[in-house]
Amino acid sequence: MNGFDPKRFTILMVDDNPKNLQLLGTTLRNEGFQVEFATNGRIALNWVSKKNFDLILLDIMMPELSGYEVCEQIRKIKEYDDVPIIFLTAKTEKESVVYGFKVGAQDYITKPFDTAELLARVRTHLELRYNKLELKNINHNLEKLVEERTHELNILNQKLQKANEELRTLDKAKSEFLHIIAHEIRTPLNGIKGSIDIMKELNEHNSFGALFNILEESVTRLERFSLFALKITQLQTGKYELDLQPIAIHSLVQQILQKFKEQIQKKLLKITLKIPKELFVTADWELINTCFSAVIDNAIKFTHPSGSVFIEAEEDENHILVKITDEGPGFSDKAMQNLFKLFSPGERHINENEGIDLAMAKLIMDAHRGEIQINNYAKGAVVSLIFPKNEVNLNEYANLQQNTQK
Repeated sequence: MNGFDPKRFTILMVDDNPKNLQLLGTTLRNEGFQVEFATNGRIALNWVSKKNFDLILLDIMMPELSGYEVCEQIRKIKEYDDVPIIFLTAKTEKESVVYGFKVGAQDYITKPFDTAELLARVRTHLELRYNKLELKNINHNLEKLVEERTHELNILNQKLQKANEELRTLDKAKSEFLHIIAHEIRTPLNGIKGSIDIMKELNEHNSFGALFNILEESVTRLERFSLFALKITQLQTGKYELDLQPIAIHSLVQQILQKFKEQIQKKLLKITLKIPKELFVTADWELINTCFSAVIDNAIKFTHPSGSVFIEAEEDENHILVKITDEGPGFSDKAMQNLFKLFSPGERHINENEGIDLAMAKLIMDAHRGEIQINNYAKGAVVSLIFPKNEVNLNEYANLQQNTQK
């Protein structure tokens, strides 16, 4: 060991002979070691219970407790598991030396002492102990470094997994978007193309009125679908930024019903509203308007002619509940299993837009930390939109979402 400094080490000497203690103590102190003394085994055990020593010189032959017994007791102390113990003995019999090693000693020195030999052995054992402690510290630091690097790698791995999940989400959204386009655009485009072909043939028969109605309906449907598809992609990929504001539910529903006035009158439907005018939700106007429109549109389409549609809203301590109840055929078992999924390959929906409408409504409610529930009842179906009432938390959620997107 380079730079060996005796002042760093404390030695305990245990011997019932004061002359030996004085002689050895003087020798060790002259070398710079710190030295403490014990004249019997009990005093020695009391010392080691209060202080940490770097080396112990222990006489074998002592009254009450022999050096062997003291050594055994010291080795039971965790902190002294690897502290070197050197026996001091006048015995040269082989059995005494072997037994000393058996109870935990590292070395022995016979009396009378050779000063040079004593100092050499003390120094050697202290150097070994020092190097062992240094190695332990190095191993501890290496383990800590490995732990830190492992933690960093775990964080990087989590980030990588999150990035992979986002890529999978984007890829899924892209695939579903393309599937919707392939499924949904074909029909209105065929209507437009077919109408144009017929117009060419029937130009002289003055049949343009009906054909223009077909064209208008097809184009309107295509436009509506395009907007829906865009919103779906934005919501699935987290690119839509909520513009939260208080919205009066009663006023919103009335505006939507005005859009469907013609369909309502044509089917002779009875619309019943039970919504307190002072009831508000904190939401994004465009999204919630789209969500309510989609659900109310489905209720109107599926309600039997001369049937009723009930739209009601209420609140409790934590939530605002809006229920749209129709008198129609309800949802089939198959439809109930795939309510909020976008079009499944090979599956035909009762309503061509149903797959988009409910999926869109679910995404919008998720964006507002709300919930959508659908149930059948004796006369039709009930769609429940459940909003969190705590506006502060909702705003915090929106801010967090926007910060994440940035």
